Amino acid sequence: MRKQIKAQLLGSAQYLVQTAETLEGILKGLSKEVAVDVLSQIQELVIQIGNTIEDSEGEGHETIPRLEQACELLYQLSCSLDQAESGNRMRIQNLKVIFMEVKKEIEEKIPVKLEILFVPYQVSMWDSLESVWMAAREEEQVESYVVPIPFYDVRPDNSLGALHYEGDKYPDYVPVTPYWQYSIEKRKPDIIFFHNPYDESNSVTRVPEQYYAKNMKLHTDLLVYIPYFVSEVGGPSDHQCYTHGVLFADRVVVQPESIYEKYCTIYTKVLKQHGLEDAFVPAEEKFLPLGSPKFDKLLNMQCKIEDLPVEWREKILKPDGSRKKIIFYNLSIVPLLTYREQILKKIDSVFSFFKEKRDEAVLLWRPHPLLINTINSMIPQMKEAYLQRVKEFKEEEWGIYDETPDSNLALVLSDGYYGDWSSLMTSYREMGKPMLLQEIQIIDTRRRIEMPKKKQLQGEDTCTLEHFYDFVFPSNEKNSKQSNVGEKIFQYFLQKIE
Repeated sequence: MRKQIKAQLLGSAQYLVQTAETLEGILKGLSKEVAVDVLSQIQELVIQIGNTIEDSEGEGHETIPRLEQACELLYQLSCSLDQAESGNRMRIQNLKVIFMEVKKEIEEKIPVKLEILFVPYQVSMWDSLESVWMAAREEEQVESYVVPIPFYDVRPDNSLGALHYEGDKYPDYVPVTPYWQYSIEKRKPDIIFFHNPYDESNSVTRVPEQYYAKNMKLHTDLLVYIPYFVSEVGGPSDHQCYTHGVLFADRVVVQPESIYEKYCTIYTKVLKQHGLEDAFVPAEEKFLPLGSPKFDKLLNMQCKIEDLPVEWREKILKPDGSRKKIIFYNLSIVPLLTYREQILKKIDSVFSFFKEKRDEAVLLWRPHPLLINTINSMIPQMKEAYLQRVKEFKEEEWGIYDETPDSNLALVLSDGYYGDWSSLMTSYREMGKPMLLQEIQIIDTRRRIEMPKKKQLQGEDTCTLEHFYDFVFPSNEKNSKQSNVGEKIFQYFLQKIE
């Protein structure tokens, strides 16, 4: 039974107990007609309690016979108002005993069933919530719902464009509930987990207003924001510490140590600057340094070549069956907006380099999932040239263009990371694989520089792409680390809500 429904039943049962204690005196001062009406209203409440219990616990629940007995006593009372008081006094005493037993049984024998709602937005970001959901689905006293919500493109004039919905892209093991079949306002889940923090401030995509954090907060006991990204040591950008999702969430789950400290520091500073200390939850209560569930998906994932799509296997395997090097190539949004057309020259340079290496290596290109949306919204003049490069890359078939909804496959499968600074690099660091941060303005991939030292993260200003390529070797090793952040997060909130 839902927590709030049980609370309502206990309130009703307590009201019946109190009414029974004073019922004899109340009836004495009433006409027979009014007294019968009062008893009828009490009986209706008893029937309502019974119906609610049957709907939740089934018709055979042990409390139902007691409620039926109470209805019979109330009927007898209404038929014997003109008879001796002693008989009615006994009936009222019996009613009181029954109502006290009903209240006790509701308290002790009807378990609370929590309803937990997961509200993902883009399927590529689902890994920030998935392991928490996996822990929730194993708990017998929890009903969990995954309700992917739609989102709009945002046009350059800030108006809303096409509506997108990715509910059909989730893994088969995730039971998706369509958003039009789940009303947050009516169901009022006990906990809501979400990962979209921007609400109306997002200039690329935007969710419908009813899914803004400030609105969801009105219909749940606990609104929990888990960032869709992971941060490097020192924390995220300042603005990500006080987005709408951060401000209106009851709790925010973040990575520990310096990242947690930055969230607390920036959030507190912004509240003080705007005189909002009393309007929002204080930092020490809001932020929970429990870690990121994204690491669960990444570190627990197994990737076998034979399980990959056929077209991927054909590009990865050499004629002798051995495996080529796989370089993950990532383009993100901030460099695109900063360098614009220079990005296209960089892409051409990178493609030229890896096309020559096609017999020994595969470039696995996975642009940021919102890159096209960003181009449409903010630099539409680049759209045709960018999409032409995507088209040629796909048609020439010397690399892999990754359009799968889950970036973790590419992260686990690849041997090295090359591209823009991204939260994906934090995930890559966890796996201990080499990374080269690209410099957009450096086009010469083979320029002469001093031989760099081999280390996990380097910049293209001190290590050429040619040198980095030589550092990367194919690896068939499984992840040596394991992660259970989602279980830890779920257990924390389960204890809090109970």
